[in-house]
Amino acid sequence: MSGKIRWLGAAFIDYISENNRRIIFDPWTKTEGNTNCPLETNEIENTDLIIVSHDHFDHVASASSICKKTGGLLCGPDETMKRLISEEGLKPEQIINNGSGYLAGGGANLDWVKIIAVPAFHTSNTSQPLGTIVIIKDGITLYHTGDTALLAEMEIYARLYPVDILILPIFGIATMDAYQAAEAVKMVKPKKVMPVHFDFCKNP
Repeated sequence: MSGKIRWLGAAFIDYISENNRRIIFDPWTKTEGNTNCPLETNEIENTDLIIVSHDHFDHVASASSICKKTGGLLCGPDETMKRLISEEGLKPEQIINNGSGYLAGGGANLDWVKIIAVPAFHTSNTSQPLGTIVIIKDGITLYHTGDTALLAEMEIYARLYPVDILILPIFGIATMDAYQAAEAVKMVKPKKVMPVHFDFCKNP
């Protein structure tokens, strides 16, 4: 399987595709207090997409800064994107769908990638929490579930969009735990699995 993937603490994932496209999920860097992240915000030199699952600090804290610095396109739930425009000075053209974001069932289709927003069961300070299926046109499909409990819908979406890499939390206090995550893996049937958010089990 092509591409390079790194876990950078909490649900922060850095993925570089075979065609050198960089996608960052739920960015929370050392600069904003993620002690498990080795990177400061200013060390992230380039990115194509920054994808936010929901509006909690540990998932969105570094999104605007990275977007402004790298020129990457920011993606995420509609009202969360609007908050980042009004409170953090982002311009609509820096955000997917000209500032509108998306909701579950929607997404976006770019020339090199398709983004599908799927349900997640959690909370969010704005809008609804989401998972994200990313289909890169070099042939790799990633499913970042965001913070979520186990959902039957995971199996349906995985049937529609077969998953190569599944990224899911095993926190166990505010998300599914490892036992439930194992069931999610059976439902989704990915080629590879990356558990995340386990660091919060020690430090909620």
